Amino acid sequence: MHLIKEIDFVKINSQEYLMLNLINGAADIIENPVYEKVMANDYDGIQSDIIQLMIERRYLFQTEADYYYFIEELDNKMEALEESSIPNFLIVPTYDCNLNCSYCYEKTYEIKDTDISKQIQLIDQQFAIINDIVKKHKEKFPHNEEHVCVTIMGGEPLLGTNLEVITQIFQKSKENGYLVNIISNGVDLDRYLELFGDYKEVLEFIQITVDGTQEIHDTRRVFYNKKGSFQRIMKNIELGLQNGIKTYVRVNVDNSNIDNLPDLANQLVELYKWNENLKPYLYLLQDGGCAGQTYIIDEKIGIEKIFELEKKNSNMRVFYKKFHPINFIESIFENKPYMPVLRHCGASKNQYIFDCKANVYKCWHGIGNDSFRIGTFDTDIAFDQEKKERWRNRSVQNIEKCKPCKYRYICGTGCPAATHMSNEEFDINKESCVDYQTLIQTLILQYI
Repeated sequence: MHLIKEIDFVKINSQEYLMLNLINGAADIIENPVYEKVMANDYDGIQSDIIQLMIERRYLFQTEADYYYFIEELDNKMEALEESSIPNFLIVPTYDCNLNCSYCYEKTYEIKDTDISKQIQLIDQQFAIINDIVKKHKEKFPHNEEHVCVTIMGGEPLLGTNLEVITQIFQKSKENGYLVNIISNGVDLDRYLELFGDYKEVLEFIQITVDGTQEIHDTRRVFYNKKGSFQRIMKNIELGLQNGIKTYVRVNVDNSNIDNLPDLANQLVELYKWNENLKPYLYLLQDGGCAGQTYIIDEKIGIEKIFELEKKNSNMRVFYKKFHPINFIESIFENKPYMPVLRHCGASKNQYIFDCKANVYKCWHGIGNDSFRIGTFDTDIAFDQEKKERWRNRSVQNIEKCKPCKYRYICGTGCPAATHMSNEEFDINKESCVDYQTLIQTLILQYI
């Protein structure tokens, strides 16, 4: 018998362990004697029905060769799935913004003012490229074009001055059967409600950031005159919900606002009454952008603190918790589908970002920085094939430290930009490790 390498055990009480398959998300409770025999590779001493279960759930293989064959087949299937994944696109119509947030990572780069008139001219080019990529992908991997998504981001895309540009993006998306979602600060959302009403079948959702109740939010997400944005944003969220717009509310969590979360939860519930179109979620900041690292909270400590707050205030359940291993954990406790990954995100798959300067990028964190671009489209599209291929090759199969890691199918190499604070390009070939062992154990003990 051969035990897989991608296995973990979490002691859940004095008599039992939770056995975890880190490849397929299987989880089974075993008693201490079984755990001890597994650790000693003493499979003859384990009941035959338990052995059979472990084989069926891929903890055990008859031979080492069987195990390596399974891994090879899995890697090949995952490679094919990721290669055939539906392309997604981001359009950056402007780098201008009406807020001056303390942690904005885009401040790291020197991004000049946007020429709106040029961006209007670029829309046709952007969609010609998008359509060509989708056409070629469909020829190779047939799929439903309705599932192609165009994300609009910035800067702040929903500036009042951008209405013509945003309208063009919606019109082009509708013509081609694409969905649109928007990442916005919500300040000028009210100016776009009529447009969104005209394109209800196109708009998938909007994401808006609220970092706490007014006293906290208005110290972090402020206008250039230092005035806070909270009241205006909350009113626009309400208007959006009244118009049936699915709204993700992102809360960037660090040491300076984590204790404020119950008050924010109370306010969201009081104002929006558990509206099914309201989707608030918590994101523990990994870097503080231009605000530095002073308030960054260790993820394990943050997880424990958030669950502690939830035990004291049931309204905290309004927040989805976007922790690193959450997909794996939810597959165990909420019966949600789990899919192993070879790559961390769309940047290493079929994601393309087009900005208002006719640049093409793969990663959100690099937009506005020439050293990160993989191409240009001022006239014809021209890719730096070497850079494009380097992103494609960012896989657990190709990074040496990832290859033997038992958490690789959960991690997918990690995010190379997670803590990057420089104008220089980050190392696409370098792993970005997260302590999944600790985080998985911490979350399981919270869910049990």
